[in-house]
Amino acid sequence: MGFKIMKKIDQNKIKKIHFIGIGGTSMSGLAHIALNKGFQISGSDMRPCAYTEEFEKGGHHISIGHSGENIPSDCDLVVYTAAINNNNPEMVEAARRGLPIMQRKEFLGYLTTIYPNTIAVSGTHGKTTTSSMISMMLLHAHLDPTISVGGTIPEIDSNFRVGSSDYFVTEACEFVDSFLYSRHRIAIILNVEEDHLDYFTGGIEQIRASFLKFAQIVPEDGLLILNGDDKELSFIKDRCKCQVITFGFNPGNDFRVINIQYNSMGLPSFDIYKHGKFYGHFKLIIPGLHNIQNALASIICGDYIGISKDSMQQGFMCFRGAKRRFEQRGYVNGVRVFEDYAHHPTEVKITIEACRNYEHRKLWVVFQPHTYSRVYYFFDEFAEALGICDFLIMNDIYSDREANAWGVSSEMLAEAVKERYGTASTCISSFEDIANFLVERVQPGDLVLVAGSQSINQVAFMLVDRLKTLVLDDIAASVE
Repeated sequence: MGFKIMKKIDQNKIKKIHFIGIGGTSMSGLAHIALNKGFQISGSDMRPCAYTEEFEKGGHHISIGHSGENIPSDCDLVVYTAAINNNNPEMVEAARRGLPIMQRKEFLGYLTTIYPNTIAVSGTHGKTTTSSMISMMLLHAHLDPTISVGGTIPEIDSNFRVGSSDYFVTEACEFVDSFLYSRHRIAIILNVEEDHLDYFTGGIEQIRASFLKFAQIVPEDGLLILNGDDKELSFIKDRCKCQVITFGFNPGNDFRVINIQYNSMGLPSFDIYKHGKFYGHFKLIIPGLHNIQNALASIICGDYIGISKDSMQQGFMCFRGAKRRFEQRGYVNGVRVFEDYAHHPTEVKITIEACRNYEHRKLWVVFQPHTYSRVYYFFDEFAEALGICDFLIMNDIYSDREANAWGVSSEMLAEAVKERYGTASTCISSFEDIANFLVERVQPGDLVLVAGSQSINQVAFMLVDRLKTLVLDDIAASVE
């Protein structure tokens, strides 16, 4: 089977693009930007979602399920996600018809060439939050950016925005070296840890080498913003030709955070020093030490662009967090329910720690792991992270790109948490059963965190609905 790989787009020849996996957060945003740039689009996905429905309402042909017939007869280019393999019937049809194809990462790379001031946010954790913070600052500074992030920003009610300026804010994902196709003037590296070890088989050394290549894409007149506290990044600074600004909590960074304080809701305020001199005092309306670091990286970007401190702070005070990033799903009868996208052990740990900053009686965590390989390689780290809650409910491992070649299971992880840390743990496969289990046990003052990058967030919705039903039933019974 031969695929005609396209590396560059000639808009005089390419008029209509078909997106395989258009329901994905990133792909849907890229499809919208393509529309704005004058392309016609169509697409397909395995199941309907808010993104596919939005395209359909706009009059665009979207197919649910994959079939060669989904590709329009007048299609000029096929764009596909990394989750799509060559045996996908639409990929087979594209090859049969000799259509040029392009991976999502290559198409995103093409878009970065259109915008001279592309800001690419990378790191194992924090990409969506940081790119959203920067987007809000640019909006408040009236710089009219184009935006493509990995989650919905509530303030624009979307994961994308098409602006008229040269600024383009985008996440830069390291998986399958996607971010190496980007052509960015400003790059941010928030942190580096082992992850995606199904691709990075060489471990941390291969990952570090990949991030170095990403950093070296920045032109000499551009800027690299680097976490100076991360030991895995220290070697990068002296190997780039562009200006490098470091940030962190430790002395020696160009920008440093000190004097952190939290209110009763776990929301921080802090001072920032630039080159040893007081720069400004800032507040966030989202919790967590990690979000202070994300904000600091955003502030450096804003300072470099020339955004006023007032516009920065206004952006922060309007940013309640991206969807599924420590998002409060409901507060019913004294019980708080949060959901979070956390799926790496570091993310899980810092999210649970953020929960612990809240005043609460008992902390319940529902967790759905993503990919067998991640559970296998980070088994001990997951156990440690999950062990700091009061009660753990494990859902089945979700894996959409690999078979269980490692023999791991959620039951094994739950048992390790119980044995090593004494944390009460159980495994429940059905989402409805999880919600019912919690409804029967939570009490006023409890906090429930539903964590995972896939469909587990449905449990948060179910739980809130059931708790509301209980309250209404109690009211009805009291009236009777």
